[in-house]
Formats: sequence, C-alpha cells, structure tokens
Amino acid sequence: MGVAGLGTDIIRVDRIAAIVERHGDRFLRRVYRPDELAVLTRVGAAAYAALAARWAAKEAFLKALGPRSANVPYRDVEVVRGAAGEPWLRLHGAAARALADLGATRALVSLSHEGDHAVATVILV
Repeated sequence: MGVAGLGTDIIRVDRIAAIVERHGDRFLRRVYRPDELAVLTRVGAAAYAALAARWAAKEAFLKALGPRSANVPYRDVEVVRGAAGEPWLRLHGAAARALADLGATRALVSLSHEGDHAVATVILV
C-alpha cells in the first residue's frame, strides 16, 4: 500500500473562535456538517479546540490532495468518530471524487490539540 498524499495543518484555536464569534452560523454552516457541529455542546474553549482540530483536518486533507483540491468545499470533508472514539474522514461529493481520481481509497487522519493550537495530519492511501 503506497502513500498517495500527505498533508498537515496547524491552527491557533483563538483564530477559529474569532471567526465563529464574527461570522457565527454563516461560517459554521459553510465549513462544518451537522454531525461535526455536535462539538458545540462542549463548553467554551473545548468547543473551539474541537472545531479547530476539525478545520485543521479539512486543510490537511486538501493539502494531501495537492492540485486536485481546487474545487473541494470544506463541507465535503467531514470529521467523524469511530466506535472507539478514533477520528476518521467521511468524504462527500467533490472530496470523494478527488480521492478516487488520485487513485487512493482511504484518508487516514490524526488530530490533536494542546493549549492554543490544534493540529491534524492526513495520509491518503
């Protein structure tokens, strides 16, 4: 199994918090799918850290795609949790087509957040 793409992204949690506070639902609906917004049940900084990690995962996926990412909307990349709580990517529409065009079948993701930063790495295989 060869690697078809690799992407990493890091973002400051307060940057996502500021965007949410400024643009509210308009930003949230443009970037996140309904199941991803369930993290908003968390309180304060924990919610923003979870949103930031999901943003980083979307960016990391797009970076892993390279030039094929041009027409992939953020909402087509959904971060979900598996049965054991592990993150994985559910791809929709243009994201799924771009992955297939690359010749990959899976997008592996790792998320982390610590203090002021969230980071994600995506490997396409």
